[in-house]
Amino acid sequence: MTPLIDQLITDFNIIHFAVICLALSLGALVKGISSFGLPTVSVPILIMVLPLPTAISVLAVPLVLSNLYQMLIAGDVKGSVARHWSLYLTVLVTLPIGVYFLAVADTNTLSIILGIVLILVTSMELLGLTFDFVKTKQAFIAPVIGVFSGIIGGMTSLFAIMPIFFLVAVGLEKERFVSAVSVLLFSGSTLLAICLQRTDHLGLLEAVYGLLGMVPIMFFIWLGTQLRKKVDQELFRKVVLSLILLIGASMIYRATIGF
Repeated sequence: MTPLIDQLITDFNIIHFAVICLALSLGALVKGISSFGLPTVSVPILIMVLPLPTAISVLAVPLVLSNLYQMLIAGDVKGSVARHWSLYLTVLVTLPIGVYFLAVADTNTLSIILGIVLILVTSMELLGLTFDFVKTKQAFIAPVIGVFSGIIGGMTSLFAIMPIFFLVAVGLEKERFVSAVSVLLFSGSTLLAICLQRTDHLGLLEAVYGLLGMVPIMFFIWLGTQLRKKVDQELFRKVVLSLILLIGASMIYRATIGF
């Protein structure tokens, strides 16, 4: 065997792999139901056994492949790009900046701030306070959210959370929502993987963990997709908002637990 394969066998940790499979399975189930959630559910579990940069790198390959699969199923790629190009573009332009600062930035503080924002905004929405101004100010709000999300996302892999809330606020129909999110996640995760590889965070071991983890991911995405088909539009909206609220709480918990 080559030295590279020998090193891979030596470094492969069966306990880490078991935790990775659990995290990816739970994340994929949520993703199948809501069209997002793989990193937001998986990262808090992964960082129990892996450093944050390694956890994000393990997710790189699964994010690209699972989002490609979901994007192809959802369809309407051209329509989503035409409607939301300014959001996509600003996320993609600023994502590498966040990856660059991944090793040096205080991601705990950033996670706390973002978590508080998510909890406040989604709570108001769930309580019936509307954000109708978002629909009329999309041209201005979309790129602002894109810039903020790209930088934060490069450091945490959670580049889609604020854009997802934006897409909920503009009132997209369920299938258009899934399509728009799928395009965002595929393009962003592809760029994220490239940036992680270029900055030496994504190595052979992380790639192998991610590839092997695709087996449970594909099954649980399929299962979640079947469940989504049984959910009506209003319930779907509430589920998505509730997930974002829980994500905000988990980000604060994850950022403060080590203090």
